[in-house]
Amino acid sequence: MRGIFQLTFALVIVSICQGMWSNPSLAVEREAVAGKIAGRVVEVGTGESLIGATVFIEETSQGAVVAPDGSYAIINVAPGVYTVRASMVGFGTVRKGEVKVSIDRTTRIDFELAVEVIQGEEIFITATRPIIEVDRTTSASYVDSEAIANLPVQEVSDLLQLQSGVTYDSQGRLHMRGGRSGEVAYLVDGIPVTNQYSGGSKIQIENNWIQELQVISGVFNAEYGQAQSGVINIVTKTGSLDRFSGDVGFYGGSYLTSSSDIFVGEDTPSMDEFNIQGSLQGPIKFLREGSFFSNIRFSDNDGWLNGERRSLISDTVPIQAYIQEAQQTASDLDNLVGIPIPDSLLSGDRSLVSMNSRQRLSGHVRLSFRLSSMLTTSYAAFFNDEERKSYQDYRRYAPQGLPTITERGINHMLSFTLTPDSRSYLRLGISYQDNHIRSRLFDDPLDSKYQGSPFSANGFAFGGTSNGRSEASNSTFLVKLEAERQVTQNNLVKAGIEWQRHRVEEASRVTISDGPVYLEPSQRIPDGNTAGNDRYTREPWELVVFLQDKLEVDELVLNAGVRFDLWEPNAPVPDDLQAVTNPEDGIRLATEFVDAEPSMQLSPRVGLAFPISTRGVLHVSYGRFFQVPRFSYIYTNSEFEVELGDLETIMGNADLKPERTTAYELGLQYALTSSWKVEATIYYKDIKNLLGQEIINTVDKKVYARYINRDYGNTRGFALSLLRQFANQFGMNLDYTYQIARGNASDPNAVFFNNQTKPPIEPEKQVIPLNWDQRHSLNGSVIMGDPKGFTFSIIGRFSTGQPYTPTNPGSQLSSQLANSESKPVRINLDINVSKRIQIAGLETRLYAKGFNILDRLNAKSVYTSTGNALHPYRTIGQAEVLALNPNFSLGEVDLRPDFFDPPRRIILGLDIRF
Repeated sequence: MRGIFQLTFALVIVSICQGMWSNPSLAVEREAVAGKIAGRVVEVGTGESLIGATVFIEETSQGAVVAPDGSYAIINVAPGVYTVRASMVGFGTVRKGEVKVSIDRTTRIDFELAVEVIQGEEIFITATRPIIEVDRTTSASYVDSEAIANLPVQEVSDLLQLQSGVTYDSQGRLHMRGGRSGEVAYLVDGIPVTNQYSGGSKIQIENNWIQELQVISGVFNAEYGQAQSGVINIVTKTGSLDRFSGDVGFYGGSYLTSSSDIFVGEDTPSMDEFNIQGSLQGPIKFLREGSFFSNIRFSDNDGWLNGERRSLISDTVPIQAYIQEAQQTASDLDNLVGIPIPDSLLSGDRSLVSMNSRQRLSGHVRLSFRLSSMLTTSYAAFFNDEERKSYQDYRRYAPQGLPTITERGINHMLSFTLTPDSRSYLRLGISYQDNHIRSRLFDDPLDSKYQGSPFSANGFAFGGTSNGRSEASNSTFLVKLEAERQVTQNNLVKAGIEWQRHRVEEASRVTISDGPVYLEPSQRIPDGNTAGNDRYTREPWELVVFLQDKLEVDELVLNAGVRFDLWEPNAPVPDDLQAVTNPEDGIRLATEFVDAEPSMQLSPRVGLAFPISTRGVLHVSYGRFFQVPRFSYIYTNSEFEVELGDLETIMGNADLKPERTTAYELGLQYALTSSWKVEATIYYKDIKNLLGQEIINTVDKKVYARYINRDYGNTRGFALSLLRQFANQFGMNLDYTYQIARGNASDPNAVFFNNQTKPPIEPEKQVIPLNWDQRHSLNGSVIMGDPKGFTFSIIGRFSTGQPYTPTNPGSQLSSQLANSESKPVRINLDINVSKRIQIAGLETRLYAKGFNILDRLNAKSVYTSTGNALHPYRTIGQAEVLALNPNFSLGEVDLRPDFFDPPRRIILGLDIRF
């Protein structure tokens, strides 16, 4: 291991020194948003280098002059499809079309020019993209805008599900190659946009904005950081320089299922979903090479999880008073099976109410123009405003008390790019990102409609309100300087420096409703420094320096890099973790506080690709990856309060160290024909310093859980894919993954939850299958037809069930059987049918999409006593008692619609381009 690091570091230093010697004004690293076009220009017949010939990309102003060895290279080419032209005085011009460029890839285009016989003679050739990516040293996949338009997908998450090694757990959280959720880095137009407070992305990206999506699940280069499992890299569209164009689209849809006993109210067509979006792009005439691209989208989805409005918030007190009085005279049987609630106390109209609805408005604008012959600039802004509900089964028959979650984000990105020649450039990027999320039922925390804990029976509330409210704001100011230098035809040097300043604010309060159950309550907010009223502001920062070298010698490719990360949490930690609580300061620990220590990490990465035949390329890669735990863990309970009684408190820890992953990968690409290839990959990851907890007992006999670096795990797997490059109206991709993901705990809060049981569950002494350990996964997509006419596409997914811990009522053996059983298999099929026609001279696309077209009941959660999602285990006596309940039937008690994936959904849409 140490030898690999030393070799990597030496290679990078040598390459950088060589680049500085070749050009004293060395630019430092490029954004990871572009690719490269390179090749040779020679004379037909002789093969002699045509020194001084020019090569230009017709759609841009980019070009290069052929070097003495006949080579040329054009770097910083945005992903897309281009026409490339080579010409020289005295020789005919050759144009090659359909040249496709992808992120971080080298597209090789060679030219042979003939002596000009007829003045102005020009030859046009359609380029054929090689099926083998000879310069790829790790596992990565790409989806371009054309494929997105033709596949049955609507959101970025739909695209990610197609990628090998990607799984979603029962909570809908993304995992890549067996890692925990939140271990993926997100980049948009080269700028990191990862939400380090809660995971995921700060930017809501719509599919219609994407020019190309890159998913790196293997060993990624040193330019990418704050990730352990993978990278999701998105490049957005840019405007045209020569003409205006735009589009407007509408679609509506409905959930339509035969399982109406589970998805109540979703058995007949209705407008459950509506979407409208539009884009406009084109030149900005008063700016030099100016262009813009803009898009806006509004979507409204009622969801598929409905509640029934039986009781209202105003019913809470009357029902509680009635129950209290009835219990005094009720028979033993009534007290056992449940006291019937008269209809006169249930004010609801029994109408169905959506409990997982979502409304979202999002937009994007991007401006680009040239300031001088060597300097360009671009500005981009993204915004999103979303309001949604999160299903709670407890409130299925009292949905009025369900809180509303709102999330708003605004992101600004400004960049300046200096291009002294075709082989180098320097870019300065500046970004400000702000994300705000809040959850509340009423705006006023003292609203008189807030109630105390409602009466509940068989797991369902009668009235009541959600009294908690929380707000979290996470903003980031980022400065990034980077550049790239094509030192020689074979050596591409990158480096960069990046600084981020974060501001994290969180506030959570609980409205307490006081008073006897038979009277309307009075509302109050707990005092500060007590449970139920917490607030903090923290301003951490981080600094990154990275170096990367890409050597391409003949068909041998070496990617070697090293990354340095400095993390400053900028927060205090208690000096004495076992101190008593101070009675004069709420329930805060009575101790001195010291500043948390900064942490520094050095991460080497290396990848090698080399041919094993004219058809096959082998790659091997290794890397170390570090990631700071999410801010929501580091800074939680920053007031250092410890609640009274049993274990009720979780405390953050600003002294947490970065989590660490060491990854290894071996892969093979093999061309079966010019359009078919097979790819095989084996991988292994060793994961340490994962977030866990320790139990702290204070001197005054209070207890709390504190986050520490204690958990560990490992994943290993094998991936096999078959690809048919789209041509002659047919393309397909088939991915199979076998994966084992094991560790000592799936949840950073496992220790806290295990200590809530009586008796507490002992922590695992050995690795067990993690909650998202999905052993077998098979994903496939097929596209058929003419993209300019009729197309049909289909996506199929198969996966074995994820593990769960079985329970045996009355037994204490559950801790010995952790995640020893598997949930049922999940199968899904989506389709898309579209037709492009001309209406009044406008290109119009009509389409229909079906999701889960087979309407299969895919269980993502199960009752642990039976292993199915329909019924838990009960004794005959328990079943008889529940059957006598006067308020809820046994079927209503057992029903858990949230245990299943969404039912069948059909949408019909129309797009018009102008």
